[in-house]
Amino acid sequence: MNARIALALALAALGLWTAAGFLPALIWAAILATTLWPLYTTFAQRIASGPSAAALIFTLIVALVLFTPMALAIYQIAEQGDVLVGWVKRAGESGVEVPDWLARMPIAAESLQQWWRNNLSDPKAATAWLKTVNMDDASNLLRTFGAQLLHRLFLMFFSLVACSSCSATAACSQAASSRHATSYSGRQARV
Repeated sequence: MNARIALALALAALGLWTAAGFLPALIWAAILATTLWPLYTTFAQRIASGPSAAALIFTLIVALVLFTPMALAIYQIAEQGDVLVGWVKRAGESGVEVPDWLARMPIAAESLQQWWRNNLSDPKAATAWLKTVNMDDASNLLRTFGAQLLHRLFLMFFSLVACSSCSATAACSQAASSRHATSYSGRQARV
């Protein structure tokens, strides 16, 4: 008997250890399911195809609302990559003038302008400063950023799937409990 309890505890611990990576996604799913429940019930009442279909359609709409701004932001970052490359090339060839907005900064405007003049306005100084930027580190930073972004998107997808499952299950449970309450109250009236 003690061996079975030890095995059950070991399996439970392994299960929790495995699920630990999904815990943030499950927490977000619970938050989303709780906060979106009033919207979902209103939406599900208008969709007559059943709770599973309503949950799927509602989840797709929520995914569109969440993923579209992120996709647009990623697209804009990718589009501006050539601008950054052009800026770095221009900085190495002719330097970069101090931008106007730098003078309007409320704190440390003078020191920032002086640093800019010393390091980026002079082409030789700009080239020397840009050489100190290690491209391998920048590449590793972008690779890490991309991996973290994909990981977060996967967690968001998992959260939405879990939220959809919660919504469909809760709607089915609510309908079943409503039927049971109605049948129970009908029996009470007959007695």
